[in-house]
Amino acid sequence: MESFLGAALGTLFSFNVFASSDSNLPKTPDPVETISFSQPIKTETKFGEETETEETKIEFTTKYEDDPETEAGEESVAQEGQDGKKIKTYKITYYDGEEFSRELVSTTTEEPVDKIIKRGTKIVWKTLQTDDGEIRYWKKLKVYATHYDSRCPGCNETTAIGMRAGKGVIAVDPKVIKLRSSVFIPGYGKAVAGDTGGAIKGNIIDLGFDDARTAGWTARYVDIYLL
Repeated sequence: MESFLGAALGTLFSFNVFASSDSNLPKTPDPVETISFSQPIKTETKFGEETETEETKIEFTTKYEDDPETEAGEESVAQEGQDGKKIKTYKITYYDGEEFSRELVSTTTEEPVDKIIKRGTKIVWKTLQTDDGEIRYWKKLKVYATHYDSRCPGCNETTAIGMRAGKGVIAVDPKVIKLRSSVFIPGYGKAVAGDTGGAIKGNIIDLGFDDARTAGWTARYVDIYLL
């Protein structure tokens, strides 16, 4: 009887041990599943690049050259001017649609071409019949002629070259008519370019009178002749 009970207990003990041991064994991991793609995987970046050009105009200059073979007062264009330009090229990097950096890649310059005007210096004498008789002149100019006397604001009795202000002396722009030049003005007569004035610029002259109030001159455009 005891041997039977011992055998039964031994069998039961062995069963529990193996059952317990089997439940505590680590499980074999499932094999890793491999997925294959027939299309390449696309990735997106928030960075982008583009180029940009910046163009700046370089204006041409006008140069004058004296031409002794052309009559004084005559001008001709020997060469047309052409503007140049400076071109800068930048590489711009964007991040998420906003400018991130800017790099100057290259700079090129197209030089302007000067405009050249030939200006005659040859003196060619001509004659003109006037109410005061025949005059001999070398240059004709169209000017706007006003008038003044020594009593005008800012004026005095002595001109810019020391002459007495009055009839026979006119104010000029020395860049257009040289001081001390002899001039004939129709309706006024002969005069000396002997004065200047702050408002006398370009082709404007001011005719001197002893009394501007009784001069009878109306400001107007008129052809004058350099003698």
